[in-house]
Amino acid sequence: MALDALTAPRADVTPRSDAAAGETSVAAIVTEVLEVLLEHDEHGTATSGAELARRIPVPTWTVDAAVQQLLADGTATIAGDGIVLSEAGRPKAIRAVRRHRLTERMLSDLLGLEWWKVHHEAERWQGVVSDDVEARLLELLGDPGTCPHGNPIPGSANRPTYREETSLADARPGPVRVVRITETLENDDEALQLLQNCGFVPGRDAEVKRTEDGWVLVAGSVRDAALPPHVAAHTYVEPF
Repeated sequence: MALDALTAPRADVTPRSDAAAGETSVAAIVTEVLEVLLEHDEHGTATSGAELARRIPVPTWTVDAAVQQLLADGTATIAGDGIVLSEAGRPKAIRAVRRHRLTERMLSDLLGLEWWKVHHEAERWQGVVSDDVEARLLELLGDPGTCPHGNPIPGSANRPTYREETSLADARPGPVRVVRITETLENDDEALQLLQNCGFVPGRDAEVKRTEDGWVLVAGSVRDAALPPHVAAHTYVEPF
């Protein structure tokens, strides 16, 4: 089955370059699709083709092939105009997302890879992390609650909770702690480099100065920066 909405324009993120897209395997896209499906599953909603197209800025055929694979092996099923995780597929999604985010943590915390690079690099590790390696990573990393981008690691006993989390686009001026960026923005290398260079990354304290025409002026832990609307919409903070 091809979801027609996968052909919808992707206007909210910068698409990967042709070279990067060519290097992206269907196996890696399967994990990205599972991340989106799992997020919707936690809210009890189906995922539309338009949402997948918006969230995963790669050539349509790769997302379509990933969806086809998940439907064929029973991990996901069709629900109305979208797809949902099956009962059997939910544990598979949790395992895949957990291992992907643990791999990101390993690359960042243990190997010191630059923050903006870890998402795409972790995709290259698809299928490499076994049960034994996962257990060892949990031991070495101390069961981290989130990936380096602030997104929760399924199954962690240390998942954080935030009482006043809000998107940067809606945040009022004042001091904030950067909480997370969405999986959508993880695919935008240019946006990640902007956030890293100004020090506006998860776990850091910063300040929202003002908003002008959708752009948000912030004081990061490194320097001030003007963050464009699509970055502000996919970055979450907590005021303090």
